[in-house]
Amino acid sequence: MRVFAISDLHVDHQANREWVQQLSESEYTNDVLIIAGDISDDWAHLENTLQILQNKFSKVFFVPGNHELWIRRGNYPHSIGKFEQILLLCQQLGIFTNPQKIGQGENDSGLWIIPLFSWYTLPEEGGNSLFITKPGNDRTMEIWNDFHCTQWPDLGQATLSEYFLGLNASCLEKKYEAPVISFSHFLPRQDLIFSTEKEREGAVLKDPHPYFNFSRVAGCRGLEQQIRKLGSTIHVYGHQHRNRDRMVDGVRYISCCLGYPRERARSTLKMPGFGEQPMMILSTIK
Repeated sequence: MRVFAISDLHVDHQANREWVQQLSESEYTNDVLIIAGDISDDWAHLENTLQILQNKFSKVFFVPGNHELWIRRGNYPHSIGKFEQILLLCQQLGIFTNPQKIGQGENDSGLWIIPLFSWYTLPEEGGNSLFITKPGNDRTMEIWNDFHCTQWPDLGQATLSEYFLGLNASCLEKKYEAPVISFSHFLPRQDLIFSTEKEREGAVLKDPHPYFNFSRVAGCRGLEQQIRKLGSTIHVYGHQHRNRDRMVDGVRYISCCLGYPRERARSTLKMPGFGEQPMMILSTIK
């Protein structure tokens, strides 16, 4: 059994749907796939993609991203209502959205895979934000569709990031006797926003959105606190459409995004080891 990871499939694009469909029908039948959010906001695309990947892999884990919670298409009471319907869909399809232990055998303790629900903290919402100032950035964030395509019920005093982090409370209370791989859609650390010199090799550095400050909507610090409390050895995330693989204070942080076709064309998603399959993050579980 091997563990693979991918995020930001965005199968609204035909090229991305074809990428999912061309994955081998036989190569991954004993393997695990982690999907760190953003398959599609279209229900039919979401359901179809999950079904395809469930048929190709032994086990599939998933957390919704921000795109899944858009309600521009379909009849949903609000974005949290759609979120709950997605969890129910996953349960019906046999897709895991809750912690599961895998790979335990006679000579192996196995490992835990733990999905972490999350959202981003806006800088106006306090110190939990990953915000970094950027010259010339547009504070209205008109380019950011979340502000146009989501709708939220009254959460009282809680921010969205606090609400979603609160859904992880039960898994944080447990002690895990085997290694932990956790995953989320959003970024848990500010330093993951920036690429290293090695990661920039062969990539186009021009900012395609000079007035857009991604750090406003990157993630939240509370995620990092939960990762450390779990004792994760690996954490998988997505959202930024930048591929990363780095160690920080004993945790390996991995982002392997399919992203948009135009991003792959201009090499901003270039990373050694990424190609015609999801990224293998663990080679063997006996």
